[in-house]
Amino acid sequence: MKILFVLGRNVELSKAEIFSYFEKNQMNIKKFDLQRNALVIETDSKINFNKIIKELGGTTSVGEVYCSGGLEDVFEYVDKNEIYMESEPKFIYSILNFAGRSASEKLYSIIKNKFKRERLRGVFKRVRKTIEKQDKTFAIGSPTKISKMDKTYFIFKGKEYHFGIIKGVCDSKEIEMRDMEKPVRRAELAISPRLSKILINLSQVKRNGVLLDPFCGIGTILQEALLQNINVIGIDLDESAINGAKKNVFWLNKRYNIKSDYTISCGDSRKARLKIVDGVATEPSLGVLLKRIPDYRKANKMIYEFENLIVDVLNNIKKFIKKGGKISFTAPTIKTQKKRISCDIKKICKATGLAVYSLKNINFPIKEYREDHIVGREIFVLIDI
Repeated sequence: MKILFVLGRNVELSKAEIFSYFEKNQMNIKKFDLQRNALVIETDSKINFNKIIKELGGTTSVGEVYCSGGLEDVFEYVDKNEIYMESEPKFIYSILNFAGRSASEKLYSIIKNKFKRERLRGVFKRVRKTIEKQDKTFAIGSPTKISKMDKTYFIFKGKEYHFGIIKGVCDSKEIEMRDMEKPVRRAELAISPRLSKILINLSQVKRNGVLLDPFCGIGTILQEALLQNINVIGIDLDESAINGAKKNVFWLNKRYNIKSDYTISCGDSRKARLKIVDGVATEPSLGVLLKRIPDYRKANKMIYEFENLIVDVLNNIKKFIKKGGKISFTAPTIKTQKKRISCDIKKICKATGLAVYSLKNINFPIKEYREDHIVGREIFVLIDI
């Protein structure tokens, strides 16, 4: 089986999340191919398209590959096989193009003539380049645009050509509602649901497992984990944030009828005594909000304070993580007039006895910021050695 993943604005982070998701679910990746913001994976595993698109944070849509080979093989397959299996003869369709203009235009011509022969009234509409990537370039595959189509096809050119149909689209409206309508929000401090899902998948905590967030804030990571049927433990020093997290999880429970367990408490993660957990996903405080580029000395002090905090917390919580459990977290990277300053991960690993996790074809840290951001994120995954 071959699956196409249309990736979001941070291609490298989205790819890392998918590889991690496959690994935690013991699904083998036989081959993969990446072009622009699209990833094709070949696997022996069965894929539940509706489930995977709900659980991934960095993927906008997923599709099934129906035909692979040379370009003429793809065209012949499309011309001779049924590619519209619905009963309604009038519909809107689009083509996601990851193969170049000439291939896409030829495919459109073949599909148009095919529908005409079959007396189907298909109306073609383009899905325009509406995803702004981390490097400020644009990529195709907006979930809002795709969701308006009755059928979306794709063509992909890598080591070979692939043709298929989109089977699942990220429900961005539902995610936005969940973020905007929860009782307590902290717009400038809280992590997004999208990044929360990514960190959860990077931690590789499975369904019915236990995930710890030692800097849980108002509980966004906890909420997204609960929606994946993961039990959670949330801790934070800020009592008002903990009260907000409790209100948000209570609201989530009423709306979605959560089945998993949750424990949320005010405390210091440098000293907390915990139950055994399967993994950690967290965003510690990235420091004070900066509206101007700081001088090198101030930025260096912020990084130094973060490193000391994360070392103390990791040294405490690692005692409560099952063997092989992963710790995914964000760390600040700060722009100064001289250069951007980031955490010394070698220093953190040496002080904690942890190691950067080795994930196939992925190198941590992964940048999660734009160059004009004063304070950005770097994503790490650590494991106890």
